Amino acid sequence: MKAARIHSFGPPDVVVVEEVPAPSPGPGEVLVRVMAAGVAPWDAIIREGKSKVSPQPPLTLGSDLSGVVEKAGPGVTDFAPADEVYGVTNPQFCGAQAEFAVATAGMVARKPQSLNYLEAASAPVITVTAWQMLFQYAQATRGQTVMIVGAAGNVGAYAVQMALDAGIHVIAIARVDDQELLRSLGVNSIIDSSRPAFERDLPWVDVILDTVGGSTLQHCVARLKPGGKLVTSVSTQPLPAGAVFFYAEVTTARLQTLTTWFDAGRITARVGSILPLSEARQAQAMLAGAPHKSGKIVLQVGHPQQNRSAQFGEISLDDALYKLVGGRASILRGKVVELLFGFGGEVYFRALQDTGKPGLRQPQNFAHSRRIR
Repeated sequence: MKAARIHSFGPPDVVVVEEVPAPSPGPGEVLVRVMAAGVAPWDAIIREGKSKVSPQPPLTLGSDLSGVVEKAGPGVTDFAPADEVYGVTNPQFCGAQAEFAVATAGMVARKPQSLNYLEAASAPVITVTAWQMLFQYAQATRGQTVMIVGAAGNVGAYAVQMALDAGIHVIAIARVDDQELLRSLGVNSIIDSSRPAFERDLPWVDVILDTVGGSTLQHCVARLKPGGKLVTSVSTQPLPAGAVFFYAEVTTARLQTLTTWFDAGRITARVGSILPLSEARQAQAMLAGAPHKSGKIVLQVGHPQQNRSAQFGEISLDDALYKLVGGRASILRGKVVELLFGFGGEVYFRALQDTGKPGLRQPQNFAHSRRIR
């Protein structure tokens, strides 16, 4: 199988995609045929040799994944072959960016029906992080005010959605360029962190959730009410007494909770740049600062016999989509769609809105993609 691996710690250039034997699941594990794998900051931490939990190289990068169970190991009763799952590989946060990956059964769950594989692979660690910050450690409740530092980031945007859904007032700390995104999520109070002395406009809050750290957090801490709670997922700097710094703990139970929220429309996924597994090195370069789309970086993987990617650009239903999925395409006859990718018998696409300009159409939100079986 192909896998994105490192043989030594270092910059993105140390990443290679190479052939390695497929792993086998041990007791309490499942073998997953990976359809998509997330790319995240902790992958860079591991790649640079700064992780306290990952093994020494050679190793396969990646923790977030979605795919199909190929085999269940001894003692696994909650999953069976052909189950669609998402989650993370193991407590060492490695092994996902490959065509097959072994995952601890207690760290995966059945994939939300409302999410495609790319969206599902983008979600596990960042959604669980947001959930733990808001509900486990901050224990925020309806009517309280929560300041989210880095509210437009991957974790922050989920924390925003969860807080608003729970009736919690949100003060979003973000850059001015992120205001449109935050307003689309329902945030009314947005503070531009790039403005000098922005802390002067901050109200008193019951909770601060920090996903940024550094000087931005330092400017915000003074507005925490006496007895308030500060929870950070990134900061290693000295923190006030009572503050909590933690690592996410992804469990089946937490993923199941989040699955119900996704399928109920209470939270939505946000996928950024999508690359094939063969471009795993470029994905790492994006983590290091290379340009990329807002949202979670995801690798499209999939077994060669199950994931056949096609790039048709803009196509009409009659010209191409109808041939791929048969008469079922008639439900969208007359619309123009952008074919994103195909997994087995499923075709994922998104409708294109007419901008009124000849030859130019604007893609709708990826979260509203539909599936045809």
